[in-house]
Order: sequence, then structure tokens, then C-alpha cells
Amino acid sequence: MQDEYRLSKEHPNVYLGMDQALNEDYKSTGFDRGHLNPNGHHAGDSRNATFSLTNIVPQNPILNQGAWRLYEEELARMFSSDCATAFVVVGTVPSQNNKLKDRVNIPDWVWNAYCCVNNNGLPLNSGAVTSLNTDQNKVNRLTLRGLQMFLQDQMYTESVHIFTDQCM
Repeated sequence: MQDEYRLSKEHPNVYLGMDQALNEDYKSTGFDRGHLNPNGHHAGDSRNATFSLTNIVPQNPILNQGAWRLYEEELARMFSSDCATAFVVVGTVPSQNNKLKDRVNIPDWVWNAYCCVNNNGLPLNSGAVTSLNTDQNKVNRLTLRGLQMFLQDQMYTESVHIFTDQCM
């Protein structure tokens, strides 16, 4: 993985921001670079990949450094103590027209779903959260089915499936 500085030096005639967010998009905006796949859930070199801007969304700093961070830490503790394997899906509900510097969509909502399984691959527990991407600084706990219904409503779609058989 190469950073944008190195890539711009190697390819001076290519504008990297044509279809990709850039670090400059976040400067002086008041938004954090919110990790979808948190670096705290990884060890060693695999952490580096989480800093790619393809894994980042504009996140309200109060939320990112507050309730969302605490939730990610709670998941990491649960995964390391209770789960043989954990499956996590994280996403956003994009805003209609709220953007950083007229380029990068600032999502209205961020969400997370997990499925924790034992050594035999049998589900132990699952859950989900949604959070309004504001300084409200709150995560709303849901079941997987509750998250699917929330996403169907937010995304105006008939069906959302995150895990096979609701992780049951």
C-alpha cells in the first residue's frame, strides 16, 4: 500500500482525487477520518491497511472519539474473550447532499453489525448499532433484524440481509 504523497510523486500527471477521497479533502473541515474497519481490532502490520481512505468516512469528532470509540473497544474485548471468530459488517447511510468540500459524502448515519461464533462455527451472539453522525454522541443498540429494518427504511429498499440466517 502506498500513500498518496508517494503515488503523486511516481505519477505526477495523474489526479488521484478524480474518483478517490484525498487527505486534503479532510483538512480544516472539523470532521475526523472515521475508520469503518477499526485499527484497534487488528494487531501488527494489518493495522496499517485500516488507514486507507477507502476505509474512512467523514465522522463527527465527538461521536468518533466518544460513544463510537467506546463501542468499538467493547466489541474488541468481546471478540477476544468470547468469540473464536467474529464477523463484522460496517457501513453508512449516505446523506442526500452533505459533502466535504463538494466531493466526499458525509454520511447521515454509521452502523455496525457483528456475529460471534465458537470453535465449531456455531453462533454465540450477534448485535448491531446505528449512530446519527452528529455530536449527539450516542449509539443505538439493535438486533440484526432491527438493523435490517432500519436500513430498508433509510435506503428505500425492500430487502437487506447482513448475515445468513440472522447469525442464528
